Amino acid sequence: MKSKIILLFFTLCLATGAVAKSRNVKFRSLDVKEFARYIERADVMLVDVRTPEEYAEGHIVGVDRNLDVRSATFFNDYQSLPKDKRIAVYCRGGGRSKQVAGVLAGNGYKVVELSGGYNSWVEAGGSVEK
Repeated sequence: MKSKIILLFFTLCLATGAVAKSRNVKFRSLDVKEFARYIERADVMLVDVRTPEEYAEGHIVGVDRNLDVRSATFFNDYQSLPKDKRIAVYCRGGGRSKQVAGVLAGNGYKVVELSGGYNSWVEAGGSVEK
């Protein structure tokens, strides 16, 4: 059952992303250096979109929210993010965060995502915590 929900979610993400692209909705993918500068801004909310288990293993210092993109409640959960702030998202390798960025941008959020995800952050020596 859980695998069916996950499959449905990713299908919806891809479909939403395709709609967003056709409407010219955009988000930026930033490298580690750009992302580090970006999340220092006061008007940015840092959101980790990995599973709670991945988050517990380590996350970027200063995360404001952990919203599991694979959760059955994600489409309700993300709507609690403030639209008056810029949203910076990341996942483990960059795939899920690009999907989430497309969904958020398509719904009126100002969003950027970390290209290469948490793995690239760690490889570059970025600050992490558990």
